[in-house]
Amino acid sequence: MLSLKTHNVLDYVAGVFLLFVPAIFGFSEIDAARNVFLFSGAALLGYSLLTKYEYALWKVIPISAHMSLDVLNGVLIMLAPWIFGYREVLTPTQEVLHYVLALGVFGLVAFTQPQADVGEVSGIDADIDVKRDRWAS
Repeated sequence: MLSLKTHNVLDYVAGVFLLFVPAIFGFSEIDAARNVFLFSGAALLGYSLLTKYEYALWKVIPISAHMSLDVLNGVLIMLAPWIFGYREVLTPTQEVLHYVLALGVFGLVAFTQPQADVGEVSGIDADIDVKRDRWAS
């Protein structure tokens, strides 16, 4: 299992990677394909900056919502060649790349432990102890 902290770091790496996929794999001249990856990468970076985990700027999106957005992002990448009608102009390798990246997203979600890290849990426990002590007094 991956820790939430590892998932957090991989989100930023994956977001930047998605921005460059069309150029790296030679389909940046296909407007729809390029735009799908630019949108997916920017969206991933955006909602990662807003997720309630360690390396976020504004911690407003719950982890469960973040994971759901990850799955939707993967579905978009997987189905984009059909939805946006550019499948016919992709090479077989470029088409398979869509599936591999989507499966990678699904795997990242499936193998991430969504619970808080031990330090966060002990902080919550400490907060509960303080509240319990107040009621006992």
